[in-house]
Order: sequence, then C-alpha cells, then structure tokens
Amino acid sequence: MIKSGKKSFGLLCWNIQKSSLTPEFQKEFLHLLQNYSSDLVALQEVKLPQGAIPGYFQHFWHALSPNFKRVRHHFGVMTLSTLPIVGHTPLKTVAREAGIATRKSALLTSHDLPDGTRVALLNIHAINFVPYRLFAKELNRIMELIERVEERRFIVAGDFNTWSRKRERLLESAIESFGLKSLEPENRKLRKSIMGVALDRIYYRGLDAASASVIETPISDHNPIYASFSI
Repeated sequence: MIKSGKKSFGLLCWNIQKSSLTPEFQKEFLHLLQNYSSDLVALQEVKLPQGAIPGYFQHFWHALSPNFKRVRHHFGVMTLSTLPIVGHTPLKTVAREAGIATRKSALLTSHDLPDGTRVALLNIHAINFVPYRLFAKELNRIMELIERVEERRFIVAGDFNTWSRKRERLLESAIESFGLKSLEPENRKLRKSIMGVALDRIYYRGLDAASASVIETPISDHNPIYASFSI
C-alpha cells in the first residue's frame, strides 16, 4: 500500500483469460503481488461468482465493469487498488462481436493519492471481432469518456485488441491527442501480439514512468505488464 510520503506506486495490467477462480491463478497472482508491489491492478477477462469476491481480492478496493453475466458468474474488466476508489464509471460497447455476440467493457476509476491529489485509471478490454468501422466507433466512445477525465495524473491500460497496423495507428493518434504517452516495457517482445502488433498497452500522463517490464506466466495467453510510476 502507498504510505504517506511515498512518492511512487506500481501498476499490474493483465488479461487473465477467465482464469480468476482457478487455484493456479490464485497461486500466481499472490506470487506476483509478493514480487511486484502493485497499488493498482487492471485485470481483463475476469470471471467472478455472483455476489462474491474471492478472498485473494478482498484486501483491495475493487470495482467491476461486466461485459456479460451468466446465472452464476459475471465476466468483465476489474480494477483492484490499495488506494481508495472515490469514483467509478463502467462502459460497455454498443457493438457485439461477430460469432459470439458478446460486448466488451471498460472501467474508469479515480483514486486518492497520499499527497492529496488523485490519479485516474481507465482499464480497457477493447472490442475485437468486428469490422474496422465498428472498432473506430467504439474507440470514439472511449475517447469521449477520456475527454471527461479531470485528473491531470491519468493512466490508460489494458488489452486494446490492436491486431492490425490500421487499428494501432487509429489508437495511437486518438490517445496522443489527450497528452498521453505510450509506455514501452523492457522485454516488450513478451507482450501478447498478433502479426507483430502488441495488444496489451499502457499510456500515461502527469506521472514519471520509473520502469516497466513484461512478466512471463503460464496462466494466460497474455503476459502481465508491470509498471512503476513516480508521483
């Protein structure tokens, strides 16, 4: 947890491929927390039981933006934080993915920092199996949400499903218009990529990026990215 006077914090960003209720995930997640001090955790493709939070999440403040629900489970993006969550806004795509007819979701949260300021985090799982025009339309809805962010300190992280150069260029152009910089981790080749284009990304503003790295794990087909920021 960030203590009063501490000038840095860590972010863990990870698409966990619906593994959150497995013993293997629990073991790996706790191992990551022991080795990487994570004050913010942005998870995509989370699976949670209805009306309950697994014990290994309970010591965090948490918020969920579900993209679909079953009788016994919710699925979506989840943000965990050692910093109080003082506001949260879920967002779900209008478009549904071809073949599976599911939507994707995003979650904007605001957190108190020890110095009396706030940091905002937008946790995104972007829509995938749709034509480019629908990807662009949903990205525009995300940009409209970003436009309303008042915090100077701001992080955007997640799985952007940028599996083509065309999607990547659109994302980069849109995100840079808000003064957000791309964080390039060490060993970046370990990031989940399709046709040489990375899916998992972190952008930031109003902060100094101290370090960033990709962590190999057998739990998901996506490796987590860990980043350390200075306030």
